[in-house]
Amino acid sequence: MLTGERPAAPTVRGLETYLNTVVDHGLNASTFTARTIVSTESDFVSAATGAVGALKGPLHGGAPGPVLEMLETIHDGGDAEAYVRDRLDAGERVMGFGHRVYDVRDPRAAVLSNAAERFYDEAGDEAFFETVRAVEQTATDLLAEHRPDHELATNVEFYTAVLLRGVGVPRELFTPTFAVARAGGWMAHCLEQREHNRLIRPASTYVGERGREWVPVDRR
Repeated sequence: MLTGERPAAPTVRGLETYLNTVVDHGLNASTFTARTIVSTESDFVSAATGAVGALKGPLHGGAPGPVLEMLETIHDGGDAEAYVRDRLDAGERVMGFGHRVYDVRDPRAAVLSNAAERFYDEAGDEAFFETVRAVEQTATDLLAEHRPDHELATNVEFYTAVLLRGVGVPRELFTPTFAVARAGGWMAHCLEQREHNRLIRPASTYVGERGREWVPVDRR
């Protein structure tokens, strides 16, 4: 549908591997949003709409685009260490590394890296994939040097960018493609929520100043 041509088998296999790998992943931000909406007895379309709103944020499903920009910049310039050091010295994040759940390499990254390596070998674009591997190793080493108290390993977005680039998905469609896959996971969670529903209503703890007195408006 993207190209108007029937894709080759490696392209189909690469995209299907991606879609299956990211279909669900625990109670992530977008899934939690979907379940919260359904818990109010709202409809599934509203739940999916809210989930999309959460997914498109750059800290959730919007990360692969900046990852690809980083990789292509390094591939064209050829200096991974200088690029990563500049980001760290500026206090900026290195996209594609670190995860709220994992302190180790994201297991989904292993699946997608194997799929991407096979795809790039078959496509004859080994040079770009060599850059990818070099960037991953360089960034992992420098992040360990920069934050020795907190391991920041490769996450799923890193190899998502690599694989989707390879199979020909335009960068502006990275997040929508993620949503195509994750929609199945959202609906499974919504069905589960509705089966034994209870309104999701987390408690919060007040951390502001206590013991304050009301001051009438005419005395302020």
